Amino acid sequence: MKKSLFFVVELVAIVGLVSLTSCKKEETMGNGTQFRAAMEDCSDVHNAKTVLNGTALEWVAGDRVRVNGGSTTGVYTATPQSPATTAVLTLAEGEGVEEGGVYLAYYPAEIYHDWQTVTLPAVQSSTDGSLQGFPMFCYSQTNELQFKNLCGVLKLNLQKAGTTVTSIAITANTAINGQFLINGMFDNQPSLRYSNTGTNTTTLECSQSIATAHDFYIYLPAGNYTGLQITINTADGKTCTKTANTTIPITRSQYTTVTLGESNLVFRPVGSKGGLFTINDGGDQVWFSQGNLQYQASTNTWRFAENQFDYVGAANSNISATYSGWIDLFGWGTGSNPTLSSTDDTDYGTFVEWGNNAISNGGNTANSGWRTLSQTEWSYLFNTRANNTNLGTANARYAKGKVNNVQGVILFPDGYTHPTGITAPTGINATGSTGWNSNNYTLAQWAEMEAAGAVFLPAAGTRWGTSVHYVGSVGFCWSSTSYVVDGAYSVYFGSDSLDATSYDSRYDGFSVRPVRDNN
Repeated sequence: MKKSLFFVVELVAIVGLVSLTSCKKEETMGNGTQFRAAMEDCSDVHNAKTVLNGTALEWVAGDRVRVNGGSTTGVYTATPQSPATTAVLTLAEGEGVEEGGVYLAYYPAEIYHDWQTVTLPAVQSSTDGSLQGFPMFCYSQTNELQFKNLCGVLKLNLQKAGTTVTSIAITANTAINGQFLINGMFDNQPSLRYSNTGTNTTTLECSQSIATAHDFYIYLPAGNYTGLQITINTADGKTCTKTANTTIPITRSQYTTVTLGESNLVFRPVGSKGGLFTINDGGDQVWFSQGNLQYQASTNTWRFAENQFDYVGAANSNISATYSGWIDLFGWGTGSNPTLSSTDDTDYGTFVEWGNNAISNGGNTANSGWRTLSQTEWSYLFNTRANNTNLGTANARYAKGKVNNVQGVILFPDGYTHPTGITAPTGINATGSTGWNSNNYTLAQWAEMEAAGAVFLPAAGTRWGTSVHYVGSVGFCWSSTSYVVDGAYSVYFGSDSLDATSYDSRYDGFSVRPVRDNN
C-alpha cells in the first residue's frame, strides 16, 4: 500500500574545494605524464568514494579513473596520498594519454560513454548503505586534476531498528539512470542533461541491519522531484513503500536528507495488499495476499492474481497436469497436487499448505510464511474482531459489494478510514443481500479504498471435478481446518448469505487467499 510520506527534509550544501597538496611520492604515467587527483569538498556527503575518515572523503587504492587526452586514453588507478583527499594516478589499462593539451577525466571509469556523455547505472551497490562510486568529472589543462561532482545525493535516514535491508528503490517522475550529457563541462559547476536511454527507477543494493537513525545514500541527477517513491525491501521478504507528498530537491554537490520515523516504516510482505487484520484474542494480525492464488501446471508456477478482484472463472474446467493456462479453484489442501480434480473426498486426506510453494510475485521463495487461515481465524476476522472505523457502525468488519463490476465481499482492516468523497458502504456486517448491488465501486474508487487498507474477496465460483459453476455469483475461500473425514471448513458468500464457518466436500474447487503473519 502506498502511503503519503511524512518526512523531515534537510538540504545541506557541500562547499569549498579541497586544496591540491604536494604528493609525497610522484610516479611517471603513460607517455611521461604525471597526474595528481583531488576532489570537490564532500565533507557532508558520506563516503562518495569507498572509505570515510571522520567526515572527509578519501581516495581508496584501486579507484579507477578514465582519462582522455588528445587522441589517446587510458584507465588509471588511484594511489592515495597524504591527505587521502589527493591521489597519484597510475596507468592500468590502455596506452595512456599524451603529455600536454587538455585532459578530460571521469570517475568511476565505468560511467564514461563518450567525451561529453556519461552513463549513470540503474543499480548502485553498497555493503552498508554508504555512498560508493559517486560520479565525478574533471576538465584540466594541467596534470593536476580537480574533480567536480556530477550529481546530488538523497540521504535516507531510516529510524527502524532490527530490520535487514537488501535494497532500496527510488522511482522518480523523470529518468534517473542511463546516458546524460555533461553541460558546462569547462565550468566549476557541471550539470547533467538526460538523453533518453534510461529508466525512472534506480536501486541501491545492500545488506545491513538498520539501527535507529541509520543512513542510506543514493546519488541522483540534480532536479526537483515530485511524487518521489521510496521502496525499501528487507531480507525476510517484506517491503515498505512511501510516496513523498512534497517536492524533493536534489542539487549538484549537495545532499538532501529524508527522515522516515519508526511510525512511518511499516513493512509488509512482498505480494500483499490491504491493511492489517486481527485474527484472535491475542491480537495477532495478518496481511492478505494481493489476490487469489493461481497456478500454471505447464510451468509449475504459482502466483497471486494481479488485482484483488481478478479470477479465472470458466477456464478452470481445463484443469490438468499439462494445461498451459492458469487455474485458481483448488481442492482442499492440494499444495503439492494443485491439479487434482478427483471427486472422491478420500483423495484429499492430508492438508498440504499452498503457501509452502515459491510464489513468483510473493517473494518467490518456498516456505516464506504464506499460509491459509484456519476456520477459527476466519470466524474471528468476520464475526468477533473489534474494529474502530469511520463507517458509523460499531466493529465494522465487512460489507458485500461490487468492485470494478465484480461481486464479492469487502473486508475492512483494523482501524479503517474510508476515503473522503467516496460513498460509504451500506449493509455493514450484514449476511443478507444488503449491499450486494448497492455498494458499487469503480476502479478509481477502489484504488483509494485499497490504499486505505481494504481487502476484496471476489465471487469466483466453484469447481466440481472439471465442471465450473456460479462464477460471479458466489464465492468460497478454503480454510486449513478439516471437518470430519470427508469435509473441510471454508468461507461462503453470495447475494443471500455469508457464512465464515461453512463446511464442504474436500474435493470442491474453491479459491485460496493466503495471508502472512505480521511479525
